[in-house]
Amino acid sequence: MEIFARRSGFTLIELIVTVGIVAVLITIVTVSLNPAEQLARARDAKRTGDLASLRKALDLYMAQSTGANLTGETVANDSCVGGSSPTLFSNTMKALGPPSGFTAVTASNGQTVATSSPASTTISWLPALIGSTPGGSPLTQLPLDPKSSPVAESSPLVRTAFATTPGYLYLYAYACRKDSTTYEMTARFESDYYKDQIDADGTDGGNSTSTYEVGTDLTIIPKGL
Repeated sequence: MEIFARRSGFTLIELIVTVGIVAVLITIVTVSLNPAEQLARARDAKRTGDLASLRKALDLYMAQSTGANLTGETVANDSCVGGSSPTLFSNTMKALGPPSGFTAVTASNGQTVATSSPASTTISWLPALIGSTPGGSPLTQLPLDPKSSPVAESSPLVRTAFATTPGYLYLYAYACRKDSTTYEMTARFESDYYKDQIDADGTDGGNSTSTYEVGTDLTIIPKGL
């Protein structure tokens, strides 16, 4: 009787398990080698989500409003570009000077006209009257950049502030245009992945390669900020 030797080798299940273990190990090593990038990527994901939520709230308000007030003023939209004091609104307390074409404005008692509020404070940094949307504001609070400091209720709210050097300050910024009733919001990414893949060379459609831009007119906030 002929005797056949048993062949040695991996079964399909063993191969699948081995590949799975190797993949897990590679992931663990990658994360451990660059935890800062992973944390920065998580914050950037929040930034894109926050601006998406703000845009939906603004678009809903504008669609259901007969006369959208994007700055919450008695003279509607006077702080938009084209008004008497064009203002760049932001959620930062650091007054670094307004960009070209904007006026520095500090509200000593905070911006109280918007009904939504940033985290942990009753002061709103984005003044559009989204709370006037039928059914109320679609947002319970205004988001803040994950690396910015919340504005204290007892402190003045600096509404125009942006770094002159890209990458110096992380914040959300907002501006509008009076004649067309359009707006723009920006955030600055910090992870290599989001800079290279999500906003590579201004692929968001805006005029800036250093910030992520959303809105109905992505040329309101000056290029290069």
